[in-house]
Amino acid sequence: MRILPLLLFLSVNTWSVAREKPNILFILADDLGYGDVGCYNPESKVPTPHLDQLAREGLLFTDAHSPSTVCTPTRYSVMTGRMAFRLNYRGVFTGVGGPCLIEKDRLTLPAMLQQQGYTTALFGKWHIGMTFFDEKGEAINKNGLEAVRRVDYSRPVPDGPIHRGFDHFFGTVSCPTTDWLYAYMENDRIPVPPTQLVDKSKLPKHAWSFDCRPGLVAPDFDLEEVDMVFLEKSLQFLDTHVKK
Repeated sequence: MRILPLLLFLSVNTWSVAREKPNILFILADDLGYGDVGCYNPESKVPTPHLDQLAREGLLFTDAHSPSTVCTPTRYSVMTGRMAFRLNYRGVFTGVGGPCLIEKDRLTLPAMLQQQGYTTALFGKWHIGMTFFDEKGEAINKNGLEAVRRVDYSRPVPDGPIHRGFDHFFGTVSCPTTDWLYAYMENDRIPVPPTQLVDKSKLPKHAWSFDCRPGLVAPDFDLEEVDMVFLEKSLQFLDTHVKK
């Protein structure tokens, strides 16, 4: 099964009595329609056997509401428990947009779990903003290609996922396959910086092909394999920590 783990939030219990506090796997998939999953729609065009199994063996909700129709405010609400309209920001981040919308001292869901003895990790896109710097140490909080070109990738980010409740992060700053910065980030920096313009000619042609912005791509970043990389990284984390 090919999944879209745009935000894969893992919390693994490190307490001695594991049954007292269950492990948590939270998957947030952007633009997933109600009828895209087999357990809600037997005629779904994409097979989802594993999700269907989870539904059969667990709970299936039929009354759910999203805090927003787009990525950035939805993630803010999931992380903080606050309604997105409380933000002074409208729309979504692209490229190296920032700063982080979650205030430094605000309690987040993963931070709360850390307080209860959990090890937390995030795999996929962050998309709630973070601050990059140029060679002079000046903050870059802009979208677009020129902002990506200005970044000094040797400098750590001070307001990313590991500063908002996650012990580990592997993913992308914004949307992996449509935004100006096509590179993997691990914890507080990008180990393999983008060096060349993305080649859109190799990508599949469909109605939304234009959505892939002509940004900079890192040598190890394959736009057609990004989701599988996220999946593999998350499985490695689970294999390592669930046994502890």
